[in-house]
Amino acid sequence: MSKNPLVMNPFAAASFAFECWRLWYESSQVIAMRSLRMMQGGALAQREAVRMVSEKWETAALLTMRASTGHAGRTPDAFMRHAVRNYRTRVSHNRRRLMR
Repeated sequence: MSKNPLVMNPFAAASFAFECWRLWYESSQVIAMRSLRMMQGGALAQREAVRMVSEKWETAALLTMRASTGHAGRTPDAFMRHAVRNYRTRVSHNRRRLMR
């Protein structure tokens, strides 16, 4: 009997839910820090705004390319995990950078 790729193991589902929660939590922190930085105005705020928009486009394009070539996983579950991991990596880098 073959395993249905659309059915997720309950433990894997809980783990994935926790990763999604971590992405949400860290993203909220980054949004707050970026908002404060942009409210200050000036060249630093301008660079942050440009960086924020370019990162979003770059990440979306990268995920699209990986999905179309199969490098992001061949099942919906694998792709979702890959996407969340990719976004969490970027968010974590931004969080560390903004906390300095």
